[in-house]
Amino acid sequence: MEKVVSLNLNSKCLKELDCVDELEGDWAITVGVFDGVHLGHRYLIQKLVDNARKRNLKSCVLSFYPHPSKILSPSQQPCELTDPLERAERILSLGVDKVVYINFDREFSKIRAEDFLKDVIYRRLKCKYLLVGYDWRFGYRREGEIELAKEFGQKLGFEVETAEPFYKNGHLISSTYIRRLLHSGRLEEAFEYLGERYYIRRKVVKGSGRGSLLGYPTANLGGTENLCLKEGVYAVMVDDKYLGVANYGYRPTFDGRTKVLEVHLLDFKGNLKSKKVKVEFLSFIREERKFSSKEELIKQIERDIATVQDSFRKVFPRF
Repeated sequence: MEKVVSLNLNSKCLKELDCVDELEGDWAITVGVFDGVHLGHRYLIQKLVDNARKRNLKSCVLSFYPHPSKILSPSQQPCELTDPLERAERILSLGVDKVVYINFDREFSKIRAEDFLKDVIYRRLKCKYLLVGYDWRFGYRREGEIELAKEFGQKLGFEVETAEPFYKNGHLISSTYIRRLLHSGRLEEAFEYLGERYYIRRKVVKGSGRGSLLGYPTANLGGTENLCLKEGVYAVMVDDKYLGVANYGYRPTFDGRTKVLEVHLLDFKGNLKSKKVKVEFLSFIREERKFSSKEELIKQIERDIATVQDSFRKVFPRF
């Protein structure tokens, strides 16, 4: 069984993941969306891993996709820090044995709190130890709370423990706060609370070809219309070895209507089409704007490249 799977509920699983009916063995579980896998999440997950080992259990993170807000209140749907595979990659790097996703749809949103504990946590995931955040709520209309979980744990035979909130620099770290920092172009602050530079790993898709016509070919990343990034130009690192200049936004010079991430790699020759690449955001360079001509745009691209090279030559000497 793979380390990242989707739990089969009502014959609905996430695409690209193996669909399973239940886990085998005894498990320590924590539950949450974990978008971004920031320092607060890492604190909780590390505690799960440590306590699982003490109890001779395997560790599992149960997560949901899409974000529950997309189903429950679409107008308040947050931007996306990580897709399911990016999220799982970060979680597994912390020593977790398995990541399980549930396809969060309207039908699942109506599951009663007691049924979630009995059917999902206990019967399907074989939980012997449940670790949750201090403010955890679950089930239909968030009716379930920690005391209910502890009550059912005593009846069914699994331990329930809560983790304290995690603060840094006086801030209670949350995905919402990190989204706000990224939306403001405050990458360095976001990195501090994420515990690493922000990155995504997405597939290169066919673009309009305008970059090549301008003399600066770009790799266009699919599934990037809802990223938590300020629209503008960034210094990036691709696949941990290529310095690049990325533009995120609507491409107003060409009257674009959908946000997209385009990356121009410096000193790169090759074809990335259909490959999945890692794009790590190093710094925010400038805001996106509309240019009066292609010539003006080309001159600005040249300045952006020079800015990135000058800023990161000391960090990455070969540039």
